[in-house]
Amino acid sequence: MGMAAKRWVSLRAYGLITRTLFGARTAPRVMRARFERFGRVSREKLQRRFPRLEFQDHTVDGLAVEALCAVEAPTRVILYLHGGAFLMGSPASYRNRAMRLSYRCHAEVFVPAYRLAPEHPYPAALDDAFAAWRLVRSLRPDGPLFVAGDSAGGGLCLSLLLRLRDLGLSMPRGSVLLSPWTDLTISGKSIDANHGRDLWFTRRHLEAWARYYVGGADGRSPYVSPVFADLAGLPPLLLFAGEDELLLDDSERVVDSARERGTAAAMVIGRGMQHDWPLTLPWLEESRMAWNAIQRFVEEHSR
Repeated sequence: MGMAAKRWVSLRAYGLITRTLFGARTAPRVMRARFERFGRVSREKLQRRFPRLEFQDHTVDGLAVEALCAVEAPTRVILYLHGGAFLMGSPASYRNRAMRLSYRCHAEVFVPAYRLAPEHPYPAALDDAFAAWRLVRSLRPDGPLFVAGDSAGGGLCLSLLLRLRDLGLSMPRGSVLLSPWTDLTISGKSIDANHGRDLWFTRRHLEAWARYYVGGADGRSPYVSPVFADLAGLPPLLLFAGEDELLLDDSERVVDSARERGTAAAMVIGRGMQHDWPLTLPWLEESRMAWNAIQRFVEEHSR
């Protein structure tokens, strides 16, 4: 199969699977169970394939944090906040992705099991991300430290950076955000402009899922929707978004706002790509290019 055909088939299969398993009206607990069923992988299975892979367990204030390292003598540390619309996802269902991040970035990766909506709406996830940050800082005070995340986790990374800045606390060296969900008021232009081109999301998806997380909070709060925040004083940002995804504008507005306030921000748009494509379709050439960009970013800002 040629590259163009492989790309076409991969994208259509992605759309079919995501639409089928994670519908706008699917109950959160059902989606969560499906996410775990298809994404979860045991430590033992991974270690049989990769014998040098190591895990550690940590807790802080009742929050479980899994640390993973795929390389000897890692040179940096990454706190990774998983995606899943604030409703689903876990360290276990992100192990393959965390392992790839560890290997490509020569890093030890920490993934917290932050509390999920609708049982735990805002600010539970942000409080847990902050607790995980404090834990990682205390465990690894000396090496270069980064924060990264995808989708809801990407937006949560930005919210965490804002809290750290507002409290006058030390910042990471940089942040990598893959298809971040930064606007829970669902007001971006690409919501309508990419309708039908996005093979998974519709406005109905995003509005329903946002309600679960926002709860009784103000959706325009910078800690809920960091696209509306003053982004001055943040570390360098590297954002990724698919050209055809509904959340494209969530990244483009963040980049523009960050630059206006003097924060370094770069963006990679995957041409013809969908939400989270470097994670969900890692075999594509576009994904390999994205991973190379992530590796260069963390290397540059580790010096």
